[in-house]
Amino acid sequence: MPPPILARRLSLYGPGRAGRALLRSWHAAGGALGQIGGRDAAALELVRRELDLPPSASGQDVDAPCDIFVLAVPDDAVAPVAASLNPVACRFAFHLSGALPAAALRPLSRPGVSLGSLHPLRVFSGAPGETWEGAFVAVEGETAAIETGLAAAQAVGARGRRLAASGKALYHAGAQLAAGGTTAVISLASRAWVEAGLDLEEARAELSLLAGSAAAAAAARPFSEAFTGAVARRDVATIRAHIEALKSDPDALAVYRALAAETLARTPGRGREEEVRTLLGC
Repeated sequence: MPPPILARRLSLYGPGRAGRALLRSWHAAGGALGQIGGRDAAALELVRRELDLPPSASGQDVDAPCDIFVLAVPDDAVAPVAASLNPVACRFAFHLSGALPAAALRPLSRPGVSLGSLHPLRVFSGAPGETWEGAFVAVEGETAAIETGLAAAQAVGARGRRLAASGKALYHAGAQLAAGGTTAVISLASRAWVEAGLDLEEARAELSLLAGSAAAAAAARPFSEAFTGAVARRDVATIRAHIEALKSDPDALAVYRALAAETLARTPGRGREEEVRTLLGC
């Protein structure tokens, strides 16, 4: 028997990557869909055809009553778009920002409406078939919205976790470091390879594979066991060579020093810590 939450009609404004993935998940789970609104006519048509919705189900506005309303727009647009929308008759209103609290939806607040936020911890490329299944979802907001958000996450096969509004910025900063930070580190590492005379595209591909295997190790083992490389092994001569080579790229060197310091902190008791700290200047 389907979870009761799926009988609640979900409407969404702004079918971008994360929004479309949520709609796919909700639809595949058997959830009831309301209107899909937004300013991007091409995106609306894409969603309508993919989910086989009638033409009346999508348009610029969401003006039909629904149980759950989701505002799926970029962070900086959440508050202004919420303020610009015609009043939405709903019981629960959510946005998908990982950094903003549910209070950013204050323009939608009225008696009987509970505000919340849902943030799927996943990189969405926009590829067809992307869903929220298996994703960690941070759920924050007013009490009733949190309960509904947790139920919705479970219904689409995601893993909802409560998060206080006061922790959202730190939570999202951590996510940025892990996702965007990984890509940025691979970019810096590729620059070093190119300067060493290797091909950029090959560097990007090979270093991405290396980073993926390192991430898998971090997921499978405690940090104290997962770290590898010269700093974790305390290969002082190699670290010295790295620092000397990276002096031609101050940005990469600064990142190397910061990451090396974290490696030292997570791998205590292996010896030669003071030698490494002296080399790093920390």
